[in-house]
Amino acid sequence: MAILKLRAETPLFVLGGGSAVVGLDAFYRDGKLYLVDLASPGVLGQMREPSLEAAVQLVVRDPARYAYASFPSPQIPEKAEVKIGRAPPASTVKGLLRTAYLRYVLERDPETAARFLNAVKEALEERAHPKILAWRGEEAVFRRYFDKRRFDLFHLVHVKELSLRPSFRVYRVDVVEGGSVKASFYAVGAAPGSELEYSVEVKPFVKESGEKEQVISLDDLRAALDLFAKEVAEFERSRGRPAPCEKGVRLGFGAGRRWKTVLSFIQRRDPQLYENIGKYMHDRLKRVWGDLTAKIAEGKPVGWACYEWR
Repeated sequence: MAILKLRAETPLFVLGGGSAVVGLDAFYRDGKLYLVDLASPGVLGQMREPSLEAAVQLVVRDPARYAYASFPSPQIPEKAEVKIGRAPPASTVKGLLRTAYLRYVLERDPETAARFLNAVKEALEERAHPKILAWRGEEAVFRRYFDKRRFDLFHLVHVKELSLRPSFRVYRVDVVEGGSVKASFYAVGAAPGSELEYSVEVKPFVKESGEKEQVISLDDLRAALDLFAKEVAEFERSRGRPAPCEKGVRLGFGAGRRWKTVLSFIQRRDPQLYENIGKYMHDRLKRVWGDLTAKIAEGKPVGWACYEWR
């Protein structure tokens, strides 16, 4: 077993915790945003005739008294929506390692790389759904047959949350394109300095005969993450967004498509396929699918974390 330690270097967002509206179930005062459940006994018990208007008027006088959570926050306008984030779960980290290992295998095994590219091409010709497009490519790498059983190799990798020490705060996140802010929103994210630790274990594959085979090793995962992080960080630098540390990754909301796919490999190995994927996604989404936009908080791209293995 190994421990993968992440330290947030820029605000990091893993959304999915719902949202709150300022003036309804979130209240700003003196540099903090307070989240309040207006239907909680603590609020309802203070009113003779419960109503939404009465509950808001009660809470706004002393939101800290009724809050179930609070975060340091910039001034937020009334009725603004705030997306609630959480610490990156183990599944987020396993997804990063899976993509990194995919990239690693494609680099080391030309035959597998050829199967991967052909599978993506065939799915593209069929105009398959984007998720199917990705799955077809990954299947060419991760699918194995052991004793006539179909098996995904990465099921051998187990990631668990070991010690999560995030420091949450509210940020204004700007969507920037070409130096101009196209949109903005507010979200709760893990602040720089937040430390996150995950245990990573790779099980051997057990055949029907009882024989064990170590298909993936921890050394493979270490080398894979280094390779993937270096490649995508070089792309970030080419866009004027240098990595804040030698071994850094971006994860969570706003990290960008390069950190969640092996597009950089496809672009280098088969430029025409890369162009065809871009055109296909443009047709599906009815918008440009590219690297032009960036999510920025406090003047820095979101989602950067430095990593180390222990």
